[in-house]
Amino acid sequence: MALRHGQGSEAAEVISADRGANVVAFPACEAFGPRASDARGLTEAEEIELDRLRWFVLKSLLSSQTDLERACFVLAADPDASLERFAIAFFRAMSSKARRQLVFYRPGTRNFSTDEAWLLRLMGAWRSGDEMSVRALIAWRVKPEGHRWLRFLSRGLAFALVAETP
Repeated sequence: MALRHGQGSEAAEVISADRGANVVAFPACEAFGPRASDARGLTEAEEIELDRLRWFVLKSLLSSQTDLERACFVLAADPDASLERFAIAFFRAMSSKARRQLVFYRPGTRNFSTDEAWLLRLMGAWRSGDEMSVRALIAWRVKPEGHRWLRFLSRGLAFALVAETP
């Protein structure tokens, strides 16, 4: 994962020469269409949530690398798993299972990256019960061997964020 300040333009995304490894979004899928807030930026609630998620990205960079499968089993066995545990496990898993390096800006930055927009959309899809969009969003950013684990972790993260919202 890359952490950038967010001033100026975003880093250009490089498309892999191996087109077979990329997932192409279907234009008819709501998960990939523009959100109402995209034209005018993020809503206040989205900014607050994104800032919280950015802090967890930083914490995950400081945490030790653990076995993804083991971490998921431990979280699944603990019905009272904290938001921080889900977030760190999610971002650690994304650092190893993402199709490419993800870009997250520093907490407090007003701009947002396409990866941060993707993350907010993923959280919203879980909360609205739209599992088709969740599957599409995960497939778009995550290698196939990580789909199941990242769906589990992202679901736990999405609902833990709501449960611990002040």
